[in-house]
Amino acid sequence: MSGRQRRGDLTDTEEMNDFFAQLDNLDQAQLMSLRAAWRSTSRQVHEDAWTTVRALGARDGLTKEIDRVRSRAFAWATRGVDLAPYYTVGYDSTWQQVKIEAGEAIVDAALAVALGSRLDTHTRDVLIGPWLQATEAVE
Repeated sequence: MSGRQRRGDLTDTEEMNDFFAQLDNLDQAQLMSLRAAWRSTSRQVHEDAWTTVRALGARDGLTKEIDRVRSRAFAWATRGVDLAPYYTVGYDSTWQQVKIEAGEAIVDAALAVALGSRLDTHTRDVLIGPWLQATEAVE
């Protein structure tokens, strides 16, 4: 296939299903750790990784699939947010805020899982690194 991998539904794979199942089992401390690990990486490193992801999407015809992965991951991070102003009691509002703040790291990790071996090692490490740090106890 001349170096190009087949296009397909990046969100409908066993790896992605496992990722979202694991995501559903994270606790607040793990989400905070995920957010902190993501933020510890420089903005330029994140931008470089995203440049690589966009180039890969354009090259392999996966731009729409990448957008679908991003949307699904972001939807998880923001699920229930519209209720937050009405339910500001204790843990739930904090949980929602932590999920939102971890959203960028969640999107990056989802893309690393979805794109897998299509990514070079450095880009994959940038995208998945915070997730791996935060989920060591889960795996």
